[in-house]
Amino acid sequence: MPEIIIEQGQDIINYLNILNLPYSEALLSHMSYFVSGIVATEGNKNVSAIYKKLTCNRDRSCGSRFLGEYKWNNEYVDYKRISHSLKTVQRNVDEGTVGFLIVDDSLSKKDKSTKKIEGLDYHHSHSDGKAMWSHCVVTSHYKVSEYSLPQSYKLYLRKQCFGKNVKKHFKNKQQLAMQLIDEFVPATEITYLLVDAWYTSGKLMLHALRKGYHTVGRIKSNRVIYPGGIKTNVKEFATHIRKDETCPVTAGEDTYYVYRYEGKINDLENAVILICWSKKDLSDKPAFIVSTDVSLTTSTILEYYQNRWDIEVSYRYHKNSLGFDEYQVESLTSIKRFWSMVFMTYTFLELFRVSNKKALKLQNLGDTIGYFREQYLVCIAKFVYSCAEKGVSLNAAITKLGLAA
Repeated sequence: MPEIIIEQGQDIINYLNILNLPYSEALLSHMSYFVSGIVATEGNKNVSAIYKKLTCNRDRSCGSRFLGEYKWNNEYVDYKRISHSLKTVQRNVDEGTVGFLIVDDSLSKKDKSTKKIEGLDYHHSHSDGKAMWSHCVVTSHYKVSEYSLPQSYKLYLRKQCFGKNVKKHFKNKQQLAMQLIDEFVPATEITYLLVDAWYTSGKLMLHALRKGYHTVGRIKSNRVIYPGGIKTNVKEFATHIRKDETCPVTAGEDTYYVYRYEGKINDLENAVILICWSKKDLSDKPAFIVSTDVSLTTSTILEYYQNRWDIEVSYRYHKNSLGFDEYQVESLTSIKRFWSMVFMTYTFLELFRVSNKKALKLQNLGDTIGYFREQYLVCIAKFVYSCAEKGVSLNAAITKLGLAA
């Protein structure tokens, strides 16, 4: 019954109306079903589960056709979603606030039996320590003030996927990251790019500088520096640093013992590298942080870098709460459209969270998801009560809900 989700989904319907997408009412209804279903559904969030949860009197094959056959452009939908979120940030955040564009990649792991799904390959998983059968997605995320918003995503495909057009269409993960940087439009004057050690190449950092963004990120231990004009790598150099040459620096709730190097590195004429230990006696393995902005203080570099954790948190919510990995469609078109709906759901929830943080006491995205799931249960209770008032039997009400008695 459509009326079951009207109250629960009204905020989502309003959000879609604000996006002003040039699509039919039927297609926009599918989008509202998808977003509402992703939020309300606990457990697996494949198309069947989403449509079953909403009991919207639609055959679940409609969801598959919506993803694979209907005429709509997921890239345009993503563009409208991102544009609206950035305009919202501009209206609510001071222009001088520092923003952080975060770029990273994540694996969407699949069972080895899923041979028919397009684009799957073996990609190295850092968490598993081995290659996993998966899609590899390079994504961008924007942290500014209270907002922590997903931006865009690019599917990384191996060269063999492009056949004869490999030279024209293939892009490695660094190139995909540069595309995400190019597409990003900041909401405030100052933006820093935050990346991990896989993306702090000289080429990418220089590309970011040309776009007006300094980079703060981790580097690998074999990165070459030139202290006193002597060529060495940061790992070797760290072994010669004495305890009295470091300074304790507090960032957030943590204290680090830091040696600051400023000078030439192998890719840039001038940068700052922080060599950081968490133990005062420097007995643990150091971390290495680079900043292309040499004007930043040591504590500020560490504080800025801590914002990179937001993209890791976003991956956790995408996968554990919003079903990013749970697609069971085969074509890349359907997969990208599924991801588009997941990213739209996340963006909607985050904008709602910030707008209603005080009134509804929403501290994080998990709180916001919990709020909407409670509203879904309230709608079902209202529906059952309405049925009782109208003399509808319990069995009939259960049937209308699409449940088995």
